[in-house]
Amino acid sequence: MALVVFVGTLPHAVGAMFLRAQISITEMEPCKLPIVMTSISQMKKMAKQIARGKVLATYKSNHEWKSLFVLWDRESRWDYTADNPHSSAYGIPQMLNMPKNTPMVKQIDLGLKYIKHRYGTPSKALAFHNANGWY
Repeated sequence: MALVVFVGTLPHAVGAMFLRAQISITEMEPCKLPIVMTSISQMKKMAKQIARGKVLATYKSNHEWKSLFVLWDRESRWDYTADNPHSSAYGIPQMLNMPKNTPMVKQIDLGLKYIKHRYGTPSKALAFHNANGWY
């Protein structure tokens, strides 16, 4: 049996993780589904997989994915809870004024939308970051 856990907002099929359960849901007591604990390193890995799928679907370019990887690795180390103590920047893309409870997939979506609107591509955003220390 497989449980489907959606991370973020629907209809992002890329944001779904498929987890194998060792017991049948019908064997469990009502309202006692298993809790799946996810480490920060697992969340970072998941964020990278989701972002990679979205970048490749949008730009059809591994170069753009590599640029985004470097950019967001510098900004937050892919930590969806990264909080800049010197500004209101938060999350994976370190966007200003992002609410602290913003789901990981939403952070990725907002960051990619910002990059597309302001720079056009992740590689242009990275070039700007390289020149200015921010994007």
